[in-house]
Amino acid sequence: MKTHKFFKVAMLLLLTGLAACDNERNPGFNPNDYEPIVAPDPVHTLDAMASGERVVLSSSSLTDIVLKWTPTTAHGNTVYRYEVLIDTIGGDFTNPVEISLSDNNGLEPQLTLSHYQANAIGKLAKFRCNTNGTLRWKVRAYCGLDDSISSLEGFFIIFMMDGIDNIPSEDEPIYITGAGTEDNGDETRALQMLRQDDGIYQTFVRLKANQPYVFMANVGGQKCYYYSDERGILRERNEGEKYTMQVDKEGIYRITINMGEQSISYDEIGDVWLYNISGNYRQDFNYLGYGKWGIVNYTARKQTESWAASGETRHSFKMMINGTEYRWGNRGRDEGAPNLDTDDNYYNLYLLATGTDGWDYSFRFCDDLLQWGEPSNGVYQATVKTDITLYFNADFGVYTHRWVASETNGN
Repeated sequence: MKTHKFFKVAMLLLLTGLAACDNERNPGFNPNDYEPIVAPDPVHTLDAMASGERVVLSSSSLTDIVLKWTPTTAHGNTVYRYEVLIDTIGGDFTNPVEISLSDNNGLEPQLTLSHYQANAIGKLAKFRCNTNGTLRWKVRAYCGLDDSISSLEGFFIIFMMDGIDNIPSEDEPIYITGAGTEDNGDETRALQMLRQDDGIYQTFVRLKANQPYVFMANVGGQKCYYYSDERGILRERNEGEKYTMQVDKEGIYRITINMGEQSISYDEIGDVWLYNISGNYRQDFNYLGYGKWGIVNYTARKQTESWAASGETRHSFKMMINGTEYRWGNRGRDEGAPNLDTDDNYYNLYLLATGTDGWDYSFRFCDDLLQWGEPSNGVYQATVKTDITLYFNADFGVYTHRWVASETNGN
């Protein structure tokens, strides 16, 4: 019995001793042993780009814009990061146009902006190209969820890069209008330009000498006008401006504008005609207005050749552009003859490179439509008169042409 009691007492002492050791190794949480988390002090001093400095933005500039400030006071070993809040005149920084981490992932007391970045911020602020805009900025210092925003604010002025603010989308057509055009200034009758590619548009139009015209589009519900300045640079009219263009010589022009490059080019158009290489036959077309050329009551002809006893029908369309002869032809190099069911794409017009073989990329007549008579001196003539129209406009979304039977055939 004594041995058993001794064992119980020994075990009790051992457990007590172990508990005492645990208390020494794990004394529990002591706030005095930890550095307290302190919210950062706000930035009090703005050092650069804070007093109305003006920067002319340029795509070729190699000099960055640097916003600088004096770091906030550090508490112990706490690491603070910085964000720059950028707003416009009238903004209250609750919804700034831009929030950017400072350099080195927020650790540096400065923000470096390229001219492109500053221009992008200006666009967010709705600044128009080629105009001044004022940007205001504050600094937010933060650590974890704690932050403070400087009560001071800086401001600087940027002169926006050259460009066009409102470039129409693919579904927003551009028109040419004005007293100098064929609509005589009636915008409801304006001629739509054909979209060639992103930002590139073209039209064929008769212009009056020394009469105004301008380009027009509805972009995002806003009516916009475009013109070329005295240097030939394409620009968008600002509110209240009335800039237009004019030509010194009346005539038919091909006008091409490139919104991205802000360029505009003019080509003077002369004669337009149908050309059969077999027999060297030419049929002149009349300008019908609104980018269309054509002829009515036309009697087609084809000439026999050693390889074509029933007549050679290959033909194309020629146009004088700036005094040089160009040919409009087929997409395929050697397409067969169409019939009444042939897809309209067959008739699309493509400007061929000068020097292209005259037989290649030609169209062929539709025998089903023309209904040839008997040959005379090796030449066949169609018994069905036709109206031919060349569409150098946006009516079909591509330059093309159509043949239809003339109404006079029934008389």
